[in-house]
Amino acid sequence: MKAIFFKSYFVAATFFMISLFGCEIKDPISPTNSAKTPAGKLKIFRPVSDIPIPKDATLDPERSLILSGANDWTGRLVMRSSVSASEAFAFFKSEMPRFGWRPIMTVQAAISVLSFTRSSRAATQQIERQTLGGTLVTVTVSQSQRTES
Repeated sequence: MKAIFFKSYFVAATFFMISLFGCEIKDPISPTNSAKTPAGKLKIFRPVSDIPIPKDATLDPERSLILSGANDWTGRLVMRSSVSASEAFAFFKSEMPRFGWRPIMTVQAAISVLSFTRSSRAATQQIERQTLGGTLVTVTVSQSQRTES
C-alpha cells in the first residue's frame, strides 16, 4: 500500500514540476524596426567607434559598462570572439595604431595585455583564451592620470 501511495505521489509531483517549468518557456521577442530603418535592414549596434572590433565579436552586456559613447567614452567593453588569443593579440597590436592609439606596452602570455594612449585617454586590452575556443577580450578606457615629475 505504501509503495502505491509513494508511486502516485512521485508521479503527481513529477507532473506538477513539468507543468511548472513548462510555464517558464518564453516566446522570443521579435526586433522592431525604427521608422528610419528600411524594413529588413537592421543597423548593427556598435557602442564605440574609436577602437577596432575583432571579426564576429559579440558584446557581453552584463560585464560591459560604457559611459558616453562613440569617440569619447570611458568604461569597460567586454567582447567574445571566435578568433584565437594569438590572433586577437596581433589584431589589437596592429589595428589600435590605425585608430590613432600609441602603444605603451604589450605582454603576450596566458592572459595577454596591451596598453595604448590617445590624447588624454588610456586603453588596455586584456585577452583571455576561452576553454571551448575563442577569446574573451576586455577593453578598459579611461582618462590618463597625470604624473608629476
